[in-house]
Amino acid sequence: MSIESLEHMVRNKVRLFLRHTWLVTVCGTLALVGAIWAGFYFTIEADHMRIAAGPVDQKFVQALSNQIANGHHDLTLQIVPTTGAKETAEAISKGQADLAILPSNLDDSLNWPVIAILRQNVMALIVPAPAAAAAPAKTATSAKASKTTKTSSDKTSKGAKSSKSAKNDDIDDSDSGDDSGGSDKFGKVSQLSGKRVGVVTGNEATTGLLELVLSHYGVALAKVTISQIDPNNLADVIKNNQVDALFVAGAATGRAISSTVAAATQNGKAPTFIEIDQADGIAKRNPGFDSIDIDAGTFGGNPPSPSDDLKSLSFGEYMVARRSYSESVIDTLSKVLYSSRQALATALPGEIKIAAPSTDKDADVVVHAGAMAYLSDSQQSFFDKYGDDIFYGMLIFPVFGSAIAGLASYLRSDTRTRRLRLLQRVLDLVRKAHAAQSLEAIEQLQVEADNLVIAIIHQTEHEEFDETARMSFAFALDQLRFAIAARRTAILDHADAAADASTGAAGAKAAAA
Repeated sequence: MSIESLEHMVRNKVRLFLRHTWLVTVCGTLALVGAIWAGFYFTIEADHMRIAAGPVDQKFVQALSNQIANGHHDLTLQIVPTTGAKETAEAISKGQADLAILPSNLDDSLNWPVIAILRQNVMALIVPAPAAAAAPAKTATSAKASKTTKTSSDKTSKGAKSSKSAKNDDIDDSDSGDDSGGSDKFGKVSQLSGKRVGVVTGNEATTGLLELVLSHYGVALAKVTISQIDPNNLADVIKNNQVDALFVAGAATGRAISSTVAAATQNGKAPTFIEIDQADGIAKRNPGFDSIDIDAGTFGGNPPSPSDDLKSLSFGEYMVARRSYSESVIDTLSKVLYSSRQALATALPGEIKIAAPSTDKDADVVVHAGAMAYLSDSQQSFFDKYGDDIFYGMLIFPVFGSAIAGLASYLRSDTRTRRLRLLQRVLDLVRKAHAAQSLEAIEQLQVEADNLVIAIIHQTEHEEFDETARMSFAFALDQLRFAIAARRTAILDHADAAADASTGAAGAKAAAA
């Protein structure tokens, strides 16, 4: 099959299909609806979300994924693990994640709209309790000697000396407390100059946070020895007196601070704390922070710590999303997140306390539009989202249908034109047949007539001729056959008459001779 034949066949098939106006209209409508649906499908974000989280928050992401699965929501969360807050911010900045969990003190967290506040982290500067002093050897010797040679008066005298020694030990302990905390109930940040401070890893505490506090109090960083302490080695570090203070940050009732307080408790004596009494000033200078009053006993321990209300710094832990992420998906995620607050808090006791960010226009953070829709109870229904599109679609549909109908009518008129052309060619051949002067011309007209019949047959295979068209073609073809036959007979008769006349003339001439 040649390319021309294939093209002709395809064209005829298309024209035959387009003759059915209603079928074309229905198929065109379905194609339009399918195109609109495909446009919505590919423009709306997929519900598969990637969330970047550090080691501290990966358990929360897993707990949230479980809540999504239990609620049979059309959402999935994929954890993008990172090693810290900076790496988490880089992941969402580079497009490697759609969501992220970032602390509010990180400058990059302000670039992303907030979905929820997962918890408030607090800072704690802890001074470990001093190790117990060894019992005086003199007391043990006098006790042994009293069983042999000493009198009761000697026992009384030595008992008095032991009592005095114990009192002196108590004073020494008191002086040791004064060294770390002065005369106030808590120690002072300014007293950390020249001290050794250990930053406990595996929580929200960083060297940068400690340096921020020290710098605000004018403590020279060069005079403070800062080291990183693994939580697994914390007890040994305290026992060996390798640090003077510990720095930890996290949820006030979370494991990070509670375990550090427990490790810093020695021989039943609770650690002391260094108060960040200028927390209000630091918060005003750094918008990512806020001051907080920690109630006595919040950190737990035995005895409970702190022993009195303690002022410190706090900063939020935000779940953020890309600005361009689908509002409807974030709306669904927000619904799951806020409705599962108690379940998530139970799964991670003391670590999670979900709160909604401020939705005021002058708030410090920008709320994602999807979360805003949920928090303000302005979720859109299906018709709210697509009502305008449906309305304009209903306005456009008649125009589109009319265009299809017009196209079909045009193609039908084109078909009628082709029929008229074929019929006109038949009539032209009839006229040529009447005017033919030779048998060769008649034979040529017969060949053209045969080709024209073949063309008409091909036309009727792809187009349904009505009764009028069939009668017209039948009458015209009959006329063509009659005209060719009559003209052929006339030419033959004329040729015979001419031959007879020529023969008669020749005979008469011969007779005369």
